Amino acid sequence: MVYIPSSTYRLQLSPKFKLRDLKSILPYLREVGINTIYAAPFFTARPGSEHGYDVTDPHQLNPDVGTLEELQEIAQELKAHRMGWLQDIVPNHMAYHPNNAWLMDLLEKGQKSRFYTFFDVDFSHPDFDGQVMVPFLGEALPEVVKQKQLKVTFDAHGFRLHYFDNIYPISIDSYTSLLRQVSDQLNSQQAKATLTEQVQQLEKRMTQDTLEPEVWQQGKRTLYQTVQDNPELKQGIASVLQSINEDDAAMHHLLEQQYYVLTHWQETEKRINYRRFFTVNDLICTGMERQEVFDHYHQFIKELCIQKLVQGLRVDHVDGLFDPDTYLKRLRNLAGDEVYLVVEKILEGEENMPDYWPIEGNSGYDFLAWVSNLYTDANGEQKLTEIYHRMVPDALHDYEKLVYEKKLMILEHHMQGELQNLLRLLRDSDLLPSLSDDKGWHHALATLLASFPVYRIYGHTFPLSPAALEVVETAFEIAHEKAPETKAELDHLRTLFESGDKDSEEQRRSKLYFVMRSQQFTGPLAAKGVEDTTFYNYNRLLALNEVGNSPDVFHIARHDFHELMQYRLKTYPHSINATATHDTKRGEGSRMRLQVLSEIPEEWEKAATKWMRLAQKHIKKGSPTSNDLYFILQTLVGVMPIDGSVDDTLVERVQEYLVKAFREAKVNTNWSSPNEEYETAVKDLVKQLLQEDEEFMASFQPFFRKAAHFGWLYSLCQTLLKTTCPGVPDIYQGCELWDFSLVDPDNRRPVDYDQRQQFLKEIKAKDKQKELLQELLKSPNDGKVKLYLLHKVLHLRNELKQLFDKGNYLPLQLKGRYSEHAIAFARQREGNWCLVVVPRLLTGIISENELPLGEEAWGDTELELPADAPQQWKQLFGDTHMQATKAIPLADLFASFPVALLTSTNP
Repeated sequence: MVYIPSSTYRLQLSPKFKLRDLKSILPYLREVGINTIYAAPFFTARPGSEHGYDVTDPHQLNPDVGTLEELQEIAQELKAHRMGWLQDIVPNHMAYHPNNAWLMDLLEKGQKSRFYTFFDVDFSHPDFDGQVMVPFLGEALPEVVKQKQLKVTFDAHGFRLHYFDNIYPISIDSYTSLLRQVSDQLNSQQAKATLTEQVQQLEKRMTQDTLEPEVWQQGKRTLYQTVQDNPELKQGIASVLQSINEDDAAMHHLLEQQYYVLTHWQETEKRINYRRFFTVNDLICTGMERQEVFDHYHQFIKELCIQKLVQGLRVDHVDGLFDPDTYLKRLRNLAGDEVYLVVEKILEGEENMPDYWPIEGNSGYDFLAWVSNLYTDANGEQKLTEIYHRMVPDALHDYEKLVYEKKLMILEHHMQGELQNLLRLLRDSDLLPSLSDDKGWHHALATLLASFPVYRIYGHTFPLSPAALEVVETAFEIAHEKAPETKAELDHLRTLFESGDKDSEEQRRSKLYFVMRSQQFTGPLAAKGVEDTTFYNYNRLLALNEVGNSPDVFHIARHDFHELMQYRLKTYPHSINATATHDTKRGEGSRMRLQVLSEIPEEWEKAATKWMRLAQKHIKKGSPTSNDLYFILQTLVGVMPIDGSVDDTLVERVQEYLVKAFREAKVNTNWSSPNEEYETAVKDLVKQLLQEDEEFMASFQPFFRKAAHFGWLYSLCQTLLKTTCPGVPDIYQGCELWDFSLVDPDNRRPVDYDQRQQFLKEIKAKDKQKELLQELLKSPNDGKVKLYLLHKVLHLRNELKQLFDKGNYLPLQLKGRYSEHAIAFARQREGNWCLVVVPRLLTGIISENELPLGEEAWGDTELELPADAPQQWKQLFGDTHMQATKAIPLADLFASFPVALLTSTNP
């Protein structure tokens, strides 16, 4: 039977938080009620990696994180307490780094490397003559050689090429020529004979079709030892290498013999012959569709499953794979039927995951979006749109148009190489008319890729599924609208997404290959064009600019939320419910606070107008722009602690975040050519507003306090929904308390577990629940009230696991004056019941100085119970009991706590 977590706790294992640190907090996590550890990739990564997604060796545990023995000890402790481990894996890409031995083997041996087909490299690319692109130079290669920044050395690893901290192997074919140059300088016949013998041994090894790593390493070690034992040989090699390092022509000649070509890092924006993760040069993608690659890559992962060191796997960026369908089938077969499998998948709009995948669900970005949209006031959409128009009139306010333009910008300026590769694929496969010119096809293909409304479609056979074809039709409709002048080209491209009766088997394969290949780029294009660009340009309400969400979906109604939960229960009931991840643009508490702006748009406009006016006295030469300033003001509302305190650390965090945000926006500064003057102006403005301008802070604080008050109440609602709706609730590290973090690396800051353990100890020490609730609600600043809620609900989930794993989801009706200001549902299985009620739109019924408690707040509003519901209930928060037949007043449900969870269980 498959392992289903009751809850997960996401941890970023790194050199700063090792396995031994995790082991020390396991008792605390158990006390909170956590059931499963959910770890970031813990495989060997590039030195100092804080996130683990830049894997250099998936066959071993990262020594910077801990040892296999430590993992085994933790696994035993987890097993003893009926807990599990969910492990993040990264099959799509690896680090393009000298520590990646598999990749270096390819660079050294070319076609004789066992890893020749392991990475997604186009060796037939006409610009690279069979060489692999290595795009990490700070300048063009001729200039780098001229400045003597490259250096060839010889050591126990053989001949190697150094470029600052990067070290690359010299090709096996270069050994013969290098050693012959050495031989020409030798005077001793004995030394020449010794060297000739070594050359012959190396050449003998090179006759093999595949030169195994250990065989070649042994040859190099033997050569090195021989040289070390012979001073004349040692001097000869040193002399030859010195001459190469000092002679530009000799260096260029040696570089031409390599299986790779060194280029400037920005060259990949124009041409590239390997697939990378998004637009990150130093993450090279794998050819995971090949069975031998899959088998080799997953050896250690398979052992982890067999030894039951992990009970679940989370697949990172499944959309990057050539054939996700086949990959997931293989992974299920490898991991076994008992292992919990989830994928990282971004869903757009009303898109659903393929329901045939052999997995338990996804990693929860969809749930994050649904809760966020539930807490956005639909009545505020038009008002906030108009306010954004008035306050930032020069911004592009058509969101869909902005998305399309930013996607095209990414294609033209950052993924031009990928676009050209797809176009060449069409040409080489004879899928385009032979006499047509590339200009029109280039434009048509770019338009089509930018028009896909979702990350990608799926399928590895023709005909494509109806769902996939529906997306294809939408993409072509958009493309025709955007570029009507390319109608003929687009009509032809449409024929490639299906196989005709007259197609030969080769044509059918070519078409299908193009379809699947193109989908490996629509995802990165969406991520870079939308998440990493548009989200920093379209600033109407930043709470919606979130991974998995979209400003285009402002609000979902309660009945839609209920339908989503029922569909989730029917399809993937064990998907993760996330509200904060390592990918989120801002903390879960910040988002809920910013949602408040949708309820009080008039107050927001009045306050923001004044703040923008006050900020003008600090702004010189129009830096920052009004759009960026509008972004800054919302950021300040979201990031501050509840008490509104400001210190140097907060200022520095905001400054660093804004530099990153505006580089991502790619308007006034960017990563390729940072506008330091603009960035300095932004940082100066933040410091001036937060620490020097008393008038600004005097105006800012009253509005902030109101947003913060409702924000923490909504954060409790979000937490209760996450832990009771269908799915597996995930708590991102540290989010037991309020989370006002910013995008990474800010959301990977160290967590103060001593503080959290002390808070939990204090909560558990309180005997009188009524007094505890009063104390928690009276002082919400520290977030202890959120920890209390999590502690109570997670333990309940552990006690009633079958109810939350398999229980029905029943939408409940509310009636009375404030019936629109709450949402309710029941979970029911056999004789066990759980009622959940959370408030919403609270600015309409209480002030910022009040709590939504009792009859004064809720009046005659009631929760209607199902006809077959029990009459005896226990309130989880406060441990009180109540009796009800047909309805329960919200005044009673919210008598002492602002959210409610009632249970009725069989004895």
